[in-house]
Amino acid sequence: MTDAQLLFGIMQNDDRAWRHICRNMKFGFTSIIGRSFPNGKISQEDIEDIFQESLIVLMQKAKSGSIVVTREGAIFSYLVQTGKLIACNVMRKKRSSSWDEAVTISIDQHNEEREASLTIDEKQQAEDEFLDRAFDLLPPDCKTLLKLFYWDHKTMDEIASILGMRNADSAKTKKNKCMNKFKDIAAKLIESEEFAEDAVRAAVERAALRELIEEEKEHADRGICMAALDTDDDDKKKR
Repeated sequence: MTDAQLLFGIMQNDDRAWRHICRNMKFGFTSIIGRSFPNGKISQEDIEDIFQESLIVLMQKAKSGSIVVTREGAIFSYLVQTGKLIACNVMRKKRSSSWDEAVTISIDQHNEEREASLTIDEKQQAEDEFLDRAFDLLPPDCKTLLKLFYWDHKTMDEIASILGMRNADSAKTKKNKCMNKFKDIAAKLIESEEFAEDAVRAAVERAALRELIEEEKEHADRGICMAALDTDDDDKKKR
C-alpha cells in the first residue's frame, strides 16, 4: 500500500491499513529505536510499548489533519520520529526527572515542501489515560457496541443485527446507555462532567487499535514459532 492509501485507511479505521503498517514497519521501527538507544537504555518490552503508543499518536495526528503525505516513506519517518520522542520520555521517567514542558521535534528530515511538528502534550496524555481506563471498565457488551459504531462505522440497523437486538431503536437506546455509563465512570476518574462525544470516540479508537496491535503481535509470534518448527523438521530430514 502507498502512503496515501495508508493515510486514507487510517482516517477510515481500516484494519488492512493498520495491519500493513504493523507487518511492514515494525521491524524497521524497532531496529532504529534499538540502535538509537543502545546499551540497554530502552528494553525490548519498552520498544513494544513505544511502537504501540507511536501508532496511537500517528492515528490521532492523522485524524487531526496534522499529517500530509508528500513522498513515499513519510509515514514511516513520522512513526520513527514519534517513537524517538516517546523513548526519550520513557528514559526521563526512568530517571525520575521532571519534564513539565511539551517537547516539539521536527518530523521532516528530507526537506519536504510542508514541514510539520509533533508535540506531546502531557496533560492531554494523562486525560487520555483516564478515558482509556474508563472504557476498560465498561461491560463487555458496551465495549463491543461502541467499537462497532465508532471503529467499524456500523449503522444502528447493522449493530442490531450483529448483536441480536430487536431493531435500530433498541441499538440506539443501548448505545445511549453505554455512553452515559462511560461518562459516569470517566467523571469519577477525572472529576469532570464535561465529555464531548469526540473524547469517547477517541477512547474507543485507541482501545480498538491496541487490540489490533496485540492481534498482530500474536500473529508475528505464531509465525516465528512456525518458522522454528519448519527448521526443526528440515534438520530432522537431513539426518
